[in-house]
Amino acid sequence: MNPLRYLGAPTPFKAISQSTKKEIKERINFVTAITIHPHLDMSEPDRDALFAYRDDCQTVIDLGEDPDHKETRASATARIQQYEQTTLGNGGGPINLSYDLTTKTKLGEELDNLNNVWVFTRYEKYLPEEVKPEPSTSSSSSDPWHKDFWAPFHGRLEAETDAFAKVLSGQSHHNECPTSILLALLVERHTLDWDETVALIRACARDDVDLPAADFERFLTTRDAAGLATRLDRDEASISLSTEYVMGVGTMLLAFYSTTLPETLFDTDEFPAAKWTPKKPLEELFGLEEGQHEEAIRGLFSRLFAEMADGGSEDEIDDAEFEDYDDDDDDLEEGLLSDDSDDY
Repeated sequence: MNPLRYLGAPTPFKAISQSTKKEIKERINFVTAITIHPHLDMSEPDRDALFAYRDDCQTVIDLGEDPDHKETRASATARIQQYEQTTLGNGGGPINLSYDLTTKTKLGEELDNLNNVWVFTRYEKYLPEEVKPEPSTSSSSSDPWHKDFWAPFHGRLEAETDAFAKVLSGQSHHNECPTSILLALLVERHTLDWDETVALIRACARDDVDLPAADFERFLTTRDAAGLATRLDRDEASISLSTEYVMGVGTMLLAFYSTTLPETLFDTDEFPAAKWTPKKPLEELFGLEEGQHEEAIRGLFSRLFAEMADGGSEDEIDDAEFEDYDDDDDDLEEGLLSDDSDDY
């Protein structure tokens, strides 16, 4: 059975005059995913045109059916149509950039699992003994990384490499790289790092490729504060609560560590994370001799867990630490795509 069977082919956007607010936002999210891509290589005029297209889409949303701005909305609509026909499509027919809910949900679930297992793999040896999974539990899945999914998915990415590079340079080759564009959309939506995500996918797809080097001890041994800060920031952004357990460990517990470690080790006021300032606990870890870091990190994990437990029941801590996760509806509205899902 084809493991990619739930990933449907994209279709063209509806005509802008017939598009709902969500369907127009899908265009905006496409622009965002492309323009924040780390390998974007467009000329300044091409980039400006893409931003103007995005702004026109936002104008149509903002004005709605307001009769006082009918002409402004009509002008923006005309420019959108012109851009999609002559620039995106290069005069050669419609571009397929609209992905259905099943497709986005499936890839989103796979990315959640990929990153949750990635976090678990790096955190497991530091977890307190009382919360470590039984060996039979953590190894119960024969394919925890879902390699059966990522192997053919990676094959598609590889086949689309040249076409996607052309899209990132401003050329109209979108219909030749639907998988790469879909991944770019979901990487942006899930606040992931593109290069790291592709590296993880590649490691899942090929037996001769190792996972990216990202163990805490490596950062401490080399006193790489910026690297550790970036790593922790990515962990906090990528952990997903869409499942209750990861390899026998509560996802909420992993999320607790991913949110607590940054504030324990750094002053996190600066942006980006590489500019965070180390706190005393991190300076003490930096001062240890090589070979002492693993035990020290394990002690830190145990101390944080004990402090959490002393503060109340696990349910009470969960509510206190993660109450904001339940209040994101307004924020999600900004990232809606063209379907009826609150998440996509």
